Amino acid sequence: MTKKKAFFEKLYIVIFIVMLASLSLLMPFVKSDMNKEKRAGAKFPKFIKENKINFGFCDELTDYFSDNFAFRQELSTTDAVIKAKVFNTSNQDRVVLGKDGWLFYSESMHDYLGEDLMSEREIHNAARVIYLLEENCENKGVDFLFTVAPNKNSLYGRYMPDNYIKTNEKTNYDRLREELKTNSSSFVDLHTAFLNDERIMYHKWDSHWNKEGATFAVDLMLDELGVSHYDYTNEPYTVQAVHRGDLYNIIYPSLDTMDDNVVYEKEHEYSYVNDVKSTEDPIILTQNPAKEDSLVMFRDSYGNATIPYIADEFGRGFFSKGQPVDLDQIGYQNADTVIFEIVERNIPWIIEYLPYMEAPERELPEKVTEASSDKVIINTEDKGNRLLVYGNVDKDYTDDDSNIYIMIVSDDVKLMFEACPASYEKVDEHKEAEYAYGAYINKEQLPEDYEIMIITECDGIFYGFVRSMM
Repeated sequence: MTKKKAFFEKLYIVIFIVMLASLSLLMPFVKSDMNKEKRAGAKFPKFIKENKINFGFCDELTDYFSDNFAFRQELSTTDAVIKAKVFNTSNQDRVVLGKDGWLFYSESMHDYLGEDLMSEREIHNAARVIYLLEENCENKGVDFLFTVAPNKNSLYGRYMPDNYIKTNEKTNYDRLREELKTNSSSFVDLHTAFLNDERIMYHKWDSHWNKEGATFAVDLMLDELGVSHYDYTNEPYTVQAVHRGDLYNIIYPSLDTMDDNVVYEKEHEYSYVNDVKSTEDPIILTQNPAKEDSLVMFRDSYGNATIPYIADEFGRGFFSKGQPVDLDQIGYQNADTVIFEIVERNIPWIIEYLPYMEAPERELPEKVTEASSDKVIINTEDKGNRLLVYGNVDKDYTDDDSNIYIMIVSDDVKLMFEACPASYEKVDEHKEAEYAYGAYINKEQLPEDYEIMIITECDGIFYGFVRSMM
């Protein structure tokens, strides 16, 4: 028995080694479809990178093998099914397995659990950015609307696992909504509208709303803007298994089971102007000869499903995905209307990407106390017909609810502009953008020689920090 047992132990080891080897040997012939997981697979690393030895080669090689070994998605799916059925848990960090087979995106958990919330200063900054966008549009005679798409678990928390306890604290969205009301921004509250409706208008296996949710949101947005539009409330539809859920593909990449979606009978009237593969494309241009007005919409992935219904209502549509918001598109597209949509979990992005727009002029304060701090950073860059001024201010000289100003000072000229409280340089954590600022200033307004003074306010006192420009 001992020899027989030893034989089978050796046989098991040999089979195991052969199986591992086959996963590597078959890599060139069995490829994973990374599109299903909505990410790019790791590429084979280079030993020499930028003319230097790549000391991360081994880690990158591990990532490459993890993403490319043969039958990776099939094995991952098998593991996911076992863990879901037996242990009622997800095998993917990006996906939370909820009740009744519901799937949730893990990046929305901070909002749900009340963890890592934005500071009071950051909430003020986000609301101020929206206000400045609205002001810029109004000065151009353009209608502006901002809205936040609710996280899926903010609406359907009853399907979340019991071990995830929803916060009783005010979320980033709750606090931003209150701040926006104070600033009188043009804003539509989708959260309250969805919560007051008994219908389930999000996908079970996807992080986004379904077509019924998309039309519901569009109706609310266009109503707020006063745009005449088709009302889908009583439009006939069927429910068909035609949607490929993003979360389902992450956790079960080798399965082709489709999620349900609403299919309306009404046909769309718009057409694409540019070459569009899907509504996920970063730039989409549309036209509808039956309509007259022109729209610019800045959106994230939640805005994708709204595009067909919004495009039907405008003669021309420009839909931009990603950051930063570029209000110069108003002129390029001769737009009458601007919509800015962002999902709840991405609210911190508002202050992490400096919008591209000219800084508004402000009245000069009666008194500015000059100060000095090595924490105040003043950078400048030439941006063609504009000067970019950006950096950080010192929190010891800045209230949670005070604005940041840029004063241009010369012998003959004193000009003051309000800076946007957002970061020009890419940040990895939103806390790094808490005291960031940036402004694009028309160079035609600038004198030949001048100083730049960054002005902050703390306890009713204005403080100025100077940098000479020659």
